[in-house]
Amino acid sequence: MEYPFTAAELVRRQDEEPVSRVRLTTGEDAWLVTRYDDIRALLSDPRFRVWLPGVPETGADALLFTMNGPEHARLRRIAGKALTPRRVEFLRPRVEALAEDLVAKLLAPGPPAEVLEGYAIPFALSVLNELLGVPPSARDALRGWADGMLAVFTAPSYEEMTEASRKLGDYLAELVEAKRRAPGEDLLTGLLQARDDDGDALRPDEVTQLAFAILLGGYVPPANALAQIVLRLAADPGLPRDPAPIEEFLRQDQGSAADQGRVAVEDADVGGVPIRAGEFVLSSLHAGNHDPRRFPEPDRVNPLRTQGHLTFGHGPHHCLGAALARLQLRTGVTALLAAAPGLRLAVPFEEVAWRRMFLTLRGPVAVPIVW
Repeated sequence: MEYPFTAAELVRRQDEEPVSRVRLTTGEDAWLVTRYDDIRALLSDPRFRVWLPGVPETGADALLFTMNGPEHARLRRIAGKALTPRRVEFLRPRVEALAEDLVAKLLAPGPPAEVLEGYAIPFALSVLNELLGVPPSARDALRGWADGMLAVFTAPSYEEMTEASRKLGDYLAELVEAKRRAPGEDLLTGLLQARDDDGDALRPDEVTQLAFAILLGGYVPPANALAQIVLRLAADPGLPRDPAPIEEFLRQDQGSAADQGRVAVEDADVGGVPIRAGEFVLSSLHAGNHDPRRFPEPDRVNPLRTQGHLTFGHGPHHCLGAALARLQLRTGVTALLAAAPGLRLAVPFEEVAWRRMFLTLRGPVAVPIVW
């Protein structure tokens, strides 16, 4: 059966065939893993390395989230010396000020307002600009390149995506060189100055690649997640009007957790099912986040539920920016609710249009609100 399929079929497989064969829309045959415990085991198993559906096995291997083995561990180890809890806390006042300013601009014309383009996207980009130290003169161009490369909020064109990726990479290399010559208080400077316990440092080209990965991971996912959280709150006035349910929204929402692909580098097993070397395996984080064996009554929002969702991944590729993403989401929701505590959807929930992003990853086309 071609994947993705219906929610009912996903539940059936989780109960009856937790590790089963599927054909992906990208053309590959793969094993699909649907239970929470099996997914966690897979994502931390060194017998599997990262694989991106639709990308040749020998494809992109230069970004942090597509790398494997000792070199990946080295980059994460050094990058972790720069992207510290202290740096996240250092950014908090600026992130809060950005959120308050953008909320004021969103609400100033009066209702209705559109949250995705009017708030979530510019907020995610503004935080990235602050994090990377992008000068104001380059911020419009950076967004244009990012939109053109990702083709998520815009119409896809392979030629335009390739050209935008090249321009973005060239600019980030120039920015890293500028930070090397004139250090600041931004993350790029921190990455250039970071040393592990053995004194090992990152080369400028490695910092550029990390900046590329940070931009990829810090733009669409948090913008999409914030828009979906506001959508949930606006659609259900019975939910707590505070950031408390955010972890539950991250666990539940289909657009917050992309499926994670792996390829076996040697014969192995997942959930008792033999996997041969070279076979592809896809873990459904959405299914794992809704596994009743780990999360009783998974469709119920329970702010007191113990954390442990898979939305930020698990194992060696657990999201390095998870703490910053949580700060963004909590701050973004807090600022909007403070200014518009009575926000609600401007249209019936059934009329909200959705776009497919990557396999099961999806997001709202627009989130119109009134207050």
